[in-house]
Amino acid sequence: MRAAGVAVVRAQPAMGSLLNVADLVFRAAQRPTTAADGGAAVRAVLDAYLATREAAAGAAAARLASCLWPRAACLTLSSSAVAARAFVVAHRAGRLARLVVAESRPGREGVKLADRLAAAGIPVVVIVDALAPAWVERIDAVVVGADAVTPWAVWNKCGTLALALAARAARRRCLVVTTADRLVPAGLARRLRVPDVEPEAVLERRDVEVVNQLFDRTPLDLVTRVVTEEASRAPAAVRQRLARRRAATWWRTISA
Repeated sequence: MRAAGVAVVRAQPAMGSLLNVADLVFRAAQRPTTAADGGAAVRAVLDAYLATREAAAGAAAARLASCLWPRAACLTLSSSAVAARAFVVAHRAGRLARLVVAESRPGREGVKLADRLAAAGIPVVVIVDALAPAWVERIDAVVVGADAVTPWAVWNKCGTLALALAARAARRRCLVVTTADRLVPAGLARRLRVPDVEPEAVLERRDVEVVNQLFDRTPLDLVTRVVTEEASRAPAAVRQRLARRRAATWWRTISA
């Protein structure tokens, strides 16, 4: 069980929810004294976790919508499932009038998000990534998802840091919407990594060093609010929430 949890986490080292699921499993597996009891405990905790995912995403989306001003214009990047759901809810509630979506290279998942939201009746503008920081002054709020939120940073698609800095400069709000299973306490946060991806996706030359990363880390203090199904929290409150959590003792025997 320990080896499986470590393998899953290392396969997606920037995904906070996988760290938290592995921690849930470790906690469940540590207590029983027999293999049968351990298997039952792990199945129970995973079933309980999976049973809450749909409701958690819906509640986070609804809470984000309530944080927007009426007929707001927002800017986003990438294709967070929770953020996409929040945009639909906000538009139906009259809280979102227009959405600006950065293209989100290299995968261009922002374009795919724009297609889906336009089909849902939301007025959408797609811009190239390099223009996104300059467009922040034209909107009311930056809204992004998160792969992980630690006491110090938000881990999300590359380009998030630039949007957060632009929002600070333009005096716009920067809102992060995600589910609470991506809030990662300090004891686990040191295991997060920003992996390098294939340089050939950018340039196929051996005499040029190419750095291609899909994620960046945005200092938590650049974020106005982190919105989950639990609450809408300022950075200080996020840190307080995470300070109450301790990692399973099994992690002490696993190298970071």
